Amino acid sequence: MNCPRKTLEIAIVGNGAAAAEAVLSMRAAGYQGEIDLFTDNPYPPYNPMLGTYYLSGAVAAEQCFPFGDESFYDRNRVRARLGSVVTELDPEARSLATEDGTRYQYRLCLVATGARTTCPPLPGLIPDGDGSRVFGLRSFDDAVRLSDALGRAIHGAAEQDRKPRGMVLGASFAGIKVADVLRQAGMDVLIVEREPFILPLSAHPDCATVMQEHLMEKGFDVRVGASLCSVESSSDSLVAHFSGPDEVEEADLLVVCTGSRPNLSFLEPGRVETDVGLVVDEHLETSAPGLYAAGDVAQALNPLTGRHEVLALWANARRQGHVAGLNMVGVHAEYSGSIPCNITHVGDLMFAGIGCMKEYDELETMPEDGGSTTWAFRNGRLAGFNTLGRALSPGIILSALARGAERCRTGPCCGLDDWMREITWMTLQS
Repeated sequence: MNCPRKTLEIAIVGNGAAAAEAVLSMRAAGYQGEIDLFTDNPYPPYNPMLGTYYLSGAVAAEQCFPFGDESFYDRNRVRARLGSVVTELDPEARSLATEDGTRYQYRLCLVATGARTTCPPLPGLIPDGDGSRVFGLRSFDDAVRLSDALGRAIHGAAEQDRKPRGMVLGASFAGIKVADVLRQAGMDVLIVEREPFILPLSAHPDCATVMQEHLMEKGFDVRVGASLCSVESSSDSLVAHFSGPDEVEEADLLVVCTGSRPNLSFLEPGRVETDVGLVVDEHLETSAPGLYAAGDVAQALNPLTGRHEVLALWANARRQGHVAGLNMVGVHAEYSGSIPCNITHVGDLMFAGIGCMKEYDELETMPEDGGSTTWAFRNGRLAGFNTLGRALSPGIILSALARGAERCRTGPCCGLDDWMREITWMTLQS
């Protein structure tokens, strides 16, 4: 391995929203020193939330890069090493090494490497493999490959005078969005979920059942509690084998949407406090002095649960990157935490899942024409809610949750009547 080069003032590993916001906050705070950025891809900061919009044709390729093109680095005086994969990071030695064997010392480092798609270790389930019809949708390259494959599948089916069929593995928020795009493109769509109901991380089973029935009424094929065993891909078709006799499904392509996991392959376990992601404090600093983390790779406070959790959302990555950047250049800033919040259309229904619907000891459901809201309480404290098809703004409820969580830390917890009064007041103020 090559000898270490000069010490870098600030190193950033990754180039998503958290990295970009960190750069902007550093420069806005007046920092004039050097910033060195390492990333495993050749693109400017990309928004993976726009992958389905690119796939549907709703946005052009350049719109997937909300901070602009590669000139972002020049404008903000960043030495960007695009396509330079970091293979090792040593928090104690404050050094990192790249794939070509070069080692760098750093004074401060921000890890903003995001997350990677988790793919079940099943035979044939290799996204973008040679001759495969299996795809992920995390990176911009993923979106381009899937878009090309979708076009080929539709064209090939038309030549055979049949309707193309797509399969989505994982009824997550991403999975539901991908399924909708495939169907709008003219495909029959099968959604496969190993859990007993869709949106298992965000939806209460009662709410999920309503949404599943709605999707099936809209023409989607939905299989829950399904155990996939293997996948066979060829130039002609894709065959998925499930547990049970003669459990086989065919499709033109399969998209894996089974979740994501923080990308920490370059970090040796035990060198810094890590759970699912890198555990950070209110300044976004890890247990290793001088090492910060932000975005989908960071595990920060969830004020509703009081636990440190990964919250893989674009807006949250931007907030964390902003706070981390300020602290790295000596400007005191605190990150108060974020509450899990996902809002999307499921067919024609608007669904919001906020907070945690898994750990509760009391449920309150408030039906209403055209929808309902289910509130989950734990130890007398609101833990989360689902709202389906209601006009009430989820953003208002999210703000009320955050305000209530702050009060619960310093006084008695709020009951449902208190929460509803808070939400009513905020609605009137909006």
